[in-house]
Amino acid sequence: MAYMDHLYRPENIIGYSGVLTSNPTVYFCAPSTGQNGLPKTTLVGKNQQILFLNGHITQAHDDPRNIGREKVCESWSYSIMNAGKEHDDSGLIKSGQKALQETYHQSEVAPDNRHFFATPDGFSDFHISRSTFTAVRPKDSEALKTLATAISKFPLVKKMYGRIRDNEYTDLKQTSG
Repeated sequence: MAYMDHLYRPENIIGYSGVLTSNPTVYFCAPSTGQNGLPKTTLVGKNQQILFLNGHITQAHDDPRNIGREKVCESWSYSIMNAGKEHDDSGLIKSGQKALQETYHQSEVAPDNRHFFATPDGFSDFHISRSTFTAVRPKDSEALKTLATAISKFPLVKKMYGRIRDNEYTDLKQTSG
């Protein structure tokens, strides 16, 4: 069994970074579901929010421990965009450049002062990537076919995480569903 197969599926591909034909990093997002198959939720303020799973598969990186499936994160809101320096307090994005920025709305990802940055609200974390994001539409079958090859090529979680269970992910503690 591969790590987090219920997320890392072709139908959950949302896009990629890098060059499509040269081992791009492939991004995935899908609703998180409970054992009953219903969407999991968490209370945010006075509202129940549906939880999402997100992750990516890195196919090429200077650090070989950072190749493979990212440890999946569960959050009540997830966004991904190409950000400029005006959206970056970390200093990773230089003036005139754009880079992929992921935002996780929860507090499970610990800031590491290199790639994850907690926001003042205490519930959001940012990850800034090495290149820009290209979204893929469900009808873009050729791109999806190319990107889906990463799923079978990299069935294991990144070595930087050590040994973890096939279904282990960073989850929110107050969930139902």
